[in-house]
Amino acid sequence: MDVLTLSYRGGTLVVDGADADDTALCGGKTVGLARLASGGVAVPASVCLTTRFYRAWLQSGDVARHLAGVILDPATDDRDRLPDLLSKTRRCVEASELRPDLLMELGSAVDRLCEGWDGALIVRSSGVNEDHAASSHAGIYASIIVREPDLAAVVAAVKTCWASLWTEAAWTYRERFGRSNVTTEMAVLVQRLVPAACSGVAFSADPLTSDRSTVVIEAGRGEAAATLPVEGAPEEYLVRLDAGQPPRVHHRNGRRSESVASVACLGTLEALELARLVKVVEHVMGAPMDVEWVFDGLTFWVVQARPITTLAEPGGATGGEDTLWTRANLKEVFPELPSPLALSYLSVALNRMFSAYHEGQGFALPSGAGLVGVFRGRPYLNLTLMHNMTLARGGDPGIVGRLFGGATDTASMPPPGPPARASLHDRLRLAREMLATFFRTPRRGRRLFRAIRRQAADYSAVRLEALDDAAMRAHLHQLRQSLLQESTVRRLHEVVSAQSRAFMVLDQLLAAWIPDGADLLLKRLMTGLGTLPNARMAYQLMALGSLAASEPRARAFFAGELSEAAVRGHRATLRGTRFLAGLDAFLEEFGHRGPYESDVMSPRFSEDLTPVLRLVRLYAQAGIQQDPTQHAAERSAVRQAARDEVRRALRQGQGRLAFGVRWTVFVIACRALQGLLALRDECRHVTTYLVAHLRCVSLEIGRRAARENRLAAAEDVFFLTWQELPDVLDMPPRDWREIVRARRAARRRHAQLPAPDLLRGHEAVEASEEAEEPNGDLRGFGVSPGVVRGTVKVLRPGQEIRDLTGNIVVFPTIEPTLTPIFPLVGGVVAEMGGLLSHAAILAREYGLPAIVNVRDATRRLHDGDRIELDGATGRIRMLERCAG
Repeated sequence: MDVLTLSYRGGTLVVDGADADDTALCGGKTVGLARLASGGVAVPASVCLTTRFYRAWLQSGDVARHLAGVILDPATDDRDRLPDLLSKTRRCVEASELRPDLLMELGSAVDRLCEGWDGALIVRSSGVNEDHAASSHAGIYASIIVREPDLAAVVAAVKTCWASLWTEAAWTYRERFGRSNVTTEMAVLVQRLVPAACSGVAFSADPLTSDRSTVVIEAGRGEAAATLPVEGAPEEYLVRLDAGQPPRVHHRNGRRSESVASVACLGTLEALELARLVKVVEHVMGAPMDVEWVFDGLTFWVVQARPITTLAEPGGATGGEDTLWTRANLKEVFPELPSPLALSYLSVALNRMFSAYHEGQGFALPSGAGLVGVFRGRPYLNLTLMHNMTLARGGDPGIVGRLFGGATDTASMPPPGPPARASLHDRLRLAREMLATFFRTPRRGRRLFRAIRRQAADYSAVRLEALDDAAMRAHLHQLRQSLLQESTVRRLHEVVSAQSRAFMVLDQLLAAWIPDGADLLLKRLMTGLGTLPNARMAYQLMALGSLAASEPRARAFFAGELSEAAVRGHRATLRGTRFLAGLDAFLEEFGHRGPYESDVMSPRFSEDLTPVLRLVRLYAQAGIQQDPTQHAAERSAVRQAARDEVRRALRQGQGRLAFGVRWTVFVIACRALQGLLALRDECRHVTTYLVAHLRCVSLEIGRRAARENRLAAAEDVFFLTWQELPDVLDMPPRDWREIVRARRAARRRHAQLPAPDLLRGHEAVEASEEAEEPNGDLRGFGVSPGVVRGTVKVLRPGQEIRDLTGNIVVFPTIEPTLTPIFPLVGGVVAEMGGLLSHAAILAREYGLPAIVNVRDATRRLHDGDRIELDGATGRIRMLERCAG
């Protein structure tokens, strides 16, 4: 090392913070604040000890020689010895003395800063590379509050800032970005500490959704809330600043202890004022910003501003303040808080699918509208857009809730009916779409799924660990291209949306031709679909349960606790058994599936066998055996009986020609709906192959990034976005660790926030009130007919299932890989779901009475309650409350 690179060459030692214009001299933090002050933003007065002051201090005493020795010491390559070396370096820095001339310069600067000021000071680092877009250094260096600003206390705080250059975090950070420890230096900002009624951080764009029209404000009481954890969760304010629309402020209280005042930190006008200030900061700095602010009761002060390094590319859906958003459908297939990677690819994929299909059909979509939006860390579907597209097809918007479930706001729902003065072009477009739905889409879907299976097989044959970084990037690029190829996403949306169109047609036909009992007939017609993938999964688990009960070694294995160690050693324990061979066959077909499999962060059955083994144990305990062929024949008989009823009803009072026309139309629509419903379950099974491979690719990228110290652990890769994933292995690196840290913090905040099932804009919408039954009865939407009486068992996410035989199980939502328990239970109740939910399709296939969309069912029903469930009418009768 050339120690002369750190030597003092004269020049400016101290500058007023407002005059800072040279990052190399004053550091990024000080220069940024000076830019804001010149732009009219209120910034506390400050002075800056420049990097020349730092070098002048280094030149005196033994500090420079000590640093040279540390940097050249081979022991710094030994991670076990590095902490001790750095600890000695920090002690050396903090014990050093300032030359008299430097002490005089600092004392004079502090005196100027304290003229007319008797409050505290805060001493902050202002590193040369700090607060940059590529590397913010957030949380790396020190900030120290000096309550009684005598010179000795300020000097001690300055040296603590300098010493923070030599922490393990700072050393590793510089290594990760290829920055030299030889030339590292630091300016220090000494700033007035504004006495604060409240303070916090604010983001000029939502850091999770990348929505540039939303300012996210976090507030806590006191001066330290901006930089230190507050008691409980901070209050959060979402301020919408859409062009051409009135601003909207939505306030969410944090979870705070009762000792903290319940009055909001900021009023609506204050939150709006702060949001506009944050947008000014963004304008002055030329990028979305993360702002630390303080409010003294009169003025909002900016004490620090750095670029939001975690911001993804703009994406996801936008809509006006009157747009309705629902968690329906997505809440059933994603965990409560999906990973950022899942949220980003979901938004990209579904929005592209929706727009590609509808534009290909000639529909005009509202400008900027998308199908998916992200609020409070959860994905939502654009219910207003779904209503409008139903109207454009001449349908009743109310059917959306029947098909997919979720809370409804009938007051906001547009009236049903055909579009006013539908043109000939519109009618021809609708006719073309419906003809394709009935005659071409089922065949196209089967062809598409065969292609996806072949593609997934090719991908699984690739040894990812053998690829170099360039080949890995190329493989990821190929995967991304295949997932988002326009023809593929357009065809996928055609297949997954076709059931809705076919259902609407058949529903309207039966309601017109057979007014009494059409709803029940339709549900009975939607069964006997063949052996669906999820049904095959259940039958294979059932067979494994039979093997587990009959083979002594397997029986002994399941008699014990399914601990982590037991699951990990299952192959050694069960080697040579028919059960193990059967389990391997199960994993060959279903190993890519798993709980909440739509999220790439969720482990697959092939990685974590625990959910599979628990289901097998349930079947072994229950002793249930069913012949899949016989069961399929029984369900086909139910469907055929419903078809016979329709045939008899259509004959009544009709001539041969009229009956023949009606029957032909019915058969075409019914066969199409049945085939499309079968494809819906097949679609989930097949497309999950690609999600599983994306998980493998992401983890391999994560492992490489962790080896290179870009990520702390391989699993951190799931906190990046779809847009960022290809860049993790690129040079020069971004501050990926800081990005992950911020997103984990955002996820923790979102976990403390309620996520209503229905939003208007950003505001929660109370669902249409339902009359409370005086005798404790409940109502929902029957999706699988049948009447059953039984004992309630309430199941919540993550809860281990023990014995369910004969019980009526109650869920918040039914995740698709939980449906294999259906043959074990007597009935199903869920708080969310619709006729086309995966669980509803499977319940009808098993002949299991089921009711969904039962509001607060997990709260209103309790373990041990006795109820009667009618899956045709949607009524739940309370027979007996559990005494406990």
